[in-house]
Amino acid sequence: MISQKNAGSTGGFMGKYCIIDLSTGKTEDVKPGEEFYKKYLSGYGLGAAVISERQKPGIDALGPESHLGFCSGLLTGTGAYFSGRFMVVGKSPLTGGWGDANSGGSFARELKRTGYDAVFFTGIPDKPVWVYIDDSGIEIRDAIDLWGMDTVETEEYIRNEIGDKRVQVACIGQSGEKLSRISGIVTDGGRIAARSGLGAVMGSKKLKALAVRGNINVSVVDTDTMKKINSAFMKEFKKSSASDRLTVSLANRVFSRFIYHTGISVPAHASLFREILKKYGTAGNLAYSALIGDMPIRNWDGVGYTDFTLDSASKISDESIVARQKKKYACQGCPIGCGGIIDIKSGRYAGSEGHKPEYESLGAFGGLLLHDDLDAIIEANELCNRAGIDTISTGGAIAFAIECLEKGILSPSDFDGIEPGWGKSAEIIKLTEMIINREGIGDLLADGVRIASAKIGKGSEACAVHAGGQELPMHDSRLDPGYAIAYQCEPTPGRHTISSYMYTGLFRTEKKFPRAKKMLRGAKGKDGKNVALYAASSFYVQLMNGCGMCMFGGMTSDLPVVEYLNAVTGWDLSADDYLTTGERILQVRKAFTAREGVRPADQRLNDRAIGTIPMTAGPLKGVTVDINGLQERYFTLAGWDSATGGPTEEKMREMGIESLFPKN
Repeated sequence: MISQKNAGSTGGFMGKYCIIDLSTGKTEDVKPGEEFYKKYLSGYGLGAAVISERQKPGIDALGPESHLGFCSGLLTGTGAYFSGRFMVVGKSPLTGGWGDANSGGSFARELKRTGYDAVFFTGIPDKPVWVYIDDSGIEIRDAIDLWGMDTVETEEYIRNEIGDKRVQVACIGQSGEKLSRISGIVTDGGRIAARSGLGAVMGSKKLKALAVRGNINVSVVDTDTMKKINSAFMKEFKKSSASDRLTVSLANRVFSRFIYHTGISVPAHASLFREILKKYGTAGNLAYSALIGDMPIRNWDGVGYTDFTLDSASKISDESIVARQKKKYACQGCPIGCGGIIDIKSGRYAGSEGHKPEYESLGAFGGLLLHDDLDAIIEANELCNRAGIDTISTGGAIAFAIECLEKGILSPSDFDGIEPGWGKSAEIIKLTEMIINREGIGDLLADGVRIASAKIGKGSEACAVHAGGQELPMHDSRLDPGYAIAYQCEPTPGRHTISSYMYTGLFRTEKKFPRAKKMLRGAKGKDGKNVALYAASSFYVQLMNGCGMCMFGGMTSDLPVVEYLNAVTGWDLSADDYLTTGERILQVRKAFTAREGVRPADQRLNDRAIGTIPMTAGPLKGVTVDINGLQERYFTLAGWDSATGGPTEEKMREMGIESLFPKN
């Protein structure tokens, strides 16, 4: 039943977005109508539809005609659990195709409470600016005094300037200012929408920060049903089994040693993953990941068993991280609280607080570099957070440089007097600084390994581990071929936050969506079924992204996305209707990438990630990935053309998106 308080209204979305032209200072409010939101939701869906329609094909991602969007989710601010992600969207200067990234915290809700579902920027002003939006209007302010500040300093400056500690700020640091193509956009002093290089787009627009403070409530059509959904959800979410609690308590010190000696891994399931995140955050699985072959070692050419042993992995995993934690925190709407604040005890930031390193950062500055000095990793992580640069890509760039030096492709003279090597803390910190400041070889590495290897030549391409220009995350696609599909085939290559075979087991998409079950029944063979589940889960993740939801919600619970959407909006759509919406969001993003001329061959994975030359030891010994076969199956399921990489004309018509991509 629809609550009388909101009878006849539509909830969830604010009904408008804003376009700000920084060249002229003019703003435009756009009200796309309810059918638009039914079709694309908010988040990545709204962002991809708006930019695809408004931005000309082939423009320079760092030029004045490009658009950069900040989007909330359709469920953000409604009381739905796990709905606190904010999304940044635009053309990626790193990959040349569609770019997006998201992060948690409280920025998304505050943006939405200003009355806008999203804000887009285009143009370039004469001098640096920052923008303040509240529910009374939009101000473009001078940012000359902020230019050069790190992200923590920028947030503090803006909050003091406005005089309100509740103001939420998304900003760039020095890396974005210097147009590093691996830079991101930072909130909450260290939460970063890191991937796709969108910090460089923000820097190219001389936009130091977007600050938001709102007081407009987000409407919900059926508040009574929302309360019932949340009550039932939390009742189940709080349940945990004794075996899960025991497994978590023994995760590193017992099970990791068992894995180390036997090579037997523990199957993933939602409640266990939930308990790990609650206790440790994302660092809880690190030692386990290093030993089973999930975490790449020594630039994807090493073995955790021998090159980065349990003793090394344990120094930067679970209990070792929690021992540094001062307090836990949760993003807006999150019942897990996997984040943490630590006291920094050494290095240039000693005596201050910072965010505890996440799994990806620990892997990129840990096993990837054969580096187990936790104090140095914490310092590198803080450097990256304050400069606004992607830790995955930064660690990958350093691993590339070290291997090139080791193989004689680069010479000691290229490193300005430092002598980098595997596990050398001081040198790793120095290279991080050089990348941030674009000094010496850091200037070459600051745009990622694809660009660096193209300039160096001499066979360095073999050491440049990326897909489509984006450095690969800390999950080995030889262990889970689903990651290989994600890294090579998705609109945003080299990303781990989409789908994988492990994720399909946690999401249980086939139990939530009849269409997914039908896709599974129609698939042939083990590979066919795996790819079918992968595809359905990719659609599901885009549905969550349109809602502003954290994928950990989908991994750790039976997240009631469909029930939330219908209660919030007053719509009466089926689960499969919403899964199709997720697919539509995927198709728009993929069509954008194809429109920009990025072809399937341009996103091909580095050979190490698919075992072209198989490993000779460890859990991945002899493993190869038939990426060509997997790609063919996925393209067929998704309705993508093998030549262009984009959706076929038939698929575009089926999805109703052909008007966004008119023929010339």
